[in-house]
Formats: sequence, structure tokens, C-alpha cells
Amino acid sequence: MEQNIVTTLFFGKIGIICFPLFIAIKDKFVIVKLGGQNVTIKNGENERKINWMEVESLSLIQFVYPPLYKLKVKGDEKVYWFNTENEFIKASGFVKDLSDMGDLIQKKKRELGI
Repeated sequence: MEQNIVTTLFFGKIGIICFPLFIAIKDKFVIVKLGGQNVTIKNGENERKINWMEVESLSLIQFVYPPLYKLKVKGDEKVYWFNTENEFIKASGFVKDLSDMGDLIQKKKRELGI
């Protein structure tokens, strides 16, 4: 591809549009450790342990690869996003998580009615 001012301006505009989007969503991504009784949410240096009973909702966001989950805690306005392992099947944009963490999530969702 030949370099010219039109190409540079085009990609510059894309960067200017994407930067505010990045700033808006960067704090939603966390590291989550799921256990039998607890869920540990790590956001930067902050670490928060909650009981599974405090989880209001936990759902898979479709059309995103690898599997991306959305976690909402009771009494908390913030929504957290986290990934599982890179083991999944995608078909027509829909995702099926095949990881061990995905299996635990499905099991807990059935048990707790989340």
C-alpha cells in the first residue's frame, strides 16, 4: 500500500475515534478467579473476594472471541468483563465456551439460578 496523506488521515481519524472508546471501557476489564465458594475480582492492585451468592448476573457476551463474560455484583453499580481460556467454538458469530472455567460458570449458574 502506498503511503500518502489520505491514508495517514484516514487511520488517524480511526485512532481519534477509538481512543475515547478505550478510555471508557478500560476499567471494566478485570482478572477473575472462580472457586467453589468464592469469586475473586482483581482490578489493578485492588482485589475483592465475594461469595457466589452476591453475584447478581453472569453472562457470556456473544460475537467476541475469545469468550468474554460480563459479571454484575449485587449492590454494585459497576459491571466487570473478563475472559476465560482460549477454548471455544464459534459458529455464525455465536460463541460456546469449552474451557474448565466456562464449565464452572455454567454449573454455578444452574445451581444458583443466575
